[in-house]
Amino acid sequence: MDSEGNLADGSVLCKVNVDGHDMILTLNSERIDTGDSARNILRSRLSIGQSKPAKGGGIAYSDGAAVSLVKCRGAGVVTEDISTLIRVLEPGREDETAMKNLISGYTTALEKSQPCTKAP
Repeated sequence: MDSEGNLADGSVLCKVNVDGHDMILTLNSERIDTGDSARNILRSRLSIGQSKPAKGGGIAYSDGAAVSLVKCRGAGVVTEDISTLIRVLEPGREDETAMKNLISGYTTALEKSQPCTKAP
């Protein structure tokens, strides 16, 4: 896996290679202004109109892509959202259940890392 950037600075891009194949999927997390939805991000960035919601609408997924939003609100945090977009690049590797599980697990781990807390 190759990684570029730092979420604390605004965004991070990970490129995942599997079994020697070039870039099977990409994962991009970035800080965005509040007010967007996971389904809208999937539709506007990848033109995926048919997606399924999860986690109260904080996640949207299809067979080849998924998006989550972590909403940063409250005392001691920057008021913004953190959008994570995962996209499968290798044809024939699409799997709706796998995308839901991947984005859900990643989002849970991201939330535990407290990404919204302001740097000292």
